[in-house]
Parts: sequence; C-alpha cells; structure tokens
Amino acid sequence: MPHPARRDDLSRFLVHLTRDYEESTARANLFGMLKDKQIEARNAHCLFKHEITNLGFSAVLTKAFHTVCLTETPLPQIHRLTGAIPGRRIELQAYGLVFNKDHLIERGASPAIYLNAKGTKLRTYLLERFRKDFTGITRYQTLRQQQAAHFESIIQYYALINIIADNYDFMWEREWRHSGPLTFKYRDLVAIIAPQPDGFRAYCAKRLSTSAMRFVNMIPIIAPTWSYEDIVETMSVTIWNANREPAD
Repeated sequence: MPHPARRDDLSRFLVHLTRDYEESTARANLFGMLKDKQIEARNAHCLFKHEITNLGFSAVLTKAFHTVCLTETPLPQIHRLTGAIPGRRIELQAYGLVFNKDHLIERGASPAIYLNAKGTKLRTYLLERFRKDFTGITRYQTLRQQQAAHFESIIQYYALINIIADNYDFMWEREWRHSGPLTFKYRDLVAIIAPQPDGFRAYCAKRLSTSAMRFVNMIPIIAPTWSYEDIVETMSVTIWNANREPAD
C-alpha cells in the first residue's frame, strides 16, 4: 500500500510567492531571491504580531518571530492565490519559487496553525499566555537565558499560530512557515514560477553572472496558469537537472 503522503490530492511541493514590495516589483523581488539565494523573513504573520510591538521587544527578539510564508497548494492551482482577493491586504503575484516539501520539513518548516476560536475565549487565553511567557522579557538574550532548553521552540510555536475570525480565515491558503530567512542552493529549487517563463529567463540572463545563469538554465520555469500536463511536459524536458553537478 503506498504511503499516505503520496496521495495525488496532496502536493509534494511548497511554493513561495512574491509580490510588489515598497518600490520593487514582484519580478525584481524574485530575481533578487535567485541572485542572493535567500528569501528574507521580513515580518511576523502570527496572532501575536501586535503584542510583539506593544510589549516593546528588542529588534533582535522581534526579528526572531519573522517567518517566510509558503503554500502547499498544488502547482496547477497556484494562480488562485495571486491577484486581488476579497479581505486580503497582501496581493501576491505570479512569481515564485518551488521547493520539495520533504526538504523544507527537514529544515524546520511547519504548517501554519489556524485555530477556530468562535464562541470561545481561546483568543484571549492565547494572548494572555503569550504575555505571561514573556513577562519581563524584551530581549532575545534574556529569553535564551531563562528558557535555555526551549527558547527557540517557544518562538517557533507562537510564530505559527493564528485564530480564525469572521474577517480573518486563510486556511484555504494551505500555508506553511519557515522561521527566519530561507537560504537555498540552486539545486534545491524544483522550479521557478513566472507568468512569462521565456521572458523571465531572458530577464535573468541579462543580470546574473554566467556561472549563476548556468544553473538557473537547468531549473524549469513554469507559468501559474498552466495545466498539470503543461507543467509535467516542461519539467520532464529538464529532468536531467536532478542529476547535474552540485551548484555553488
């Protein structure tokens, strides 16, 4: 009997989609990730993000709660996460990176936890629990000293939690989070997502070094609007990529 994780209704991949940010376009941001081989963790996305500010955490402790967001939405459905979505303040664009889920699990990525607090005092309890755990703690070093065995786990736990509310319910995003910046090597990428694959490859070719472009040329670039068959065809053309020499 096949392992349950190999069901065809579950994706084997995790996708990070980017967006226009400040004065940089989504395409430029994706290129920056490829160039630096890193996805920055710019914000906290959990229930406690306002408490982190209100409690006066230091910059270092605040940054410890920053995460990189990913989705396990199947590749042919990725387009459903992009563009304007009612109730969503962040407009993700059709540019991103695809990783092997098992690889990121080994690196500590976890599903975001969305708890249903409707009709309960769960939200109040969690906020009070957070304040209690951080009583007298505003610096990362203090947390490390007081919770030597578990300080990293405490941060990771709270960084994953959100509450479902009438105006806040994003379980459909099938979100995963990675604590801190996500560094990678080119060989870690299953695919690149861009609305115009050939155009994005040409964009990279003008800006990346020859050595970096050598490896990027081995990575499939797929459009989020493609069908399953289109994706399989493109990825099969570059299947030899899995057997290439290690990058970097």
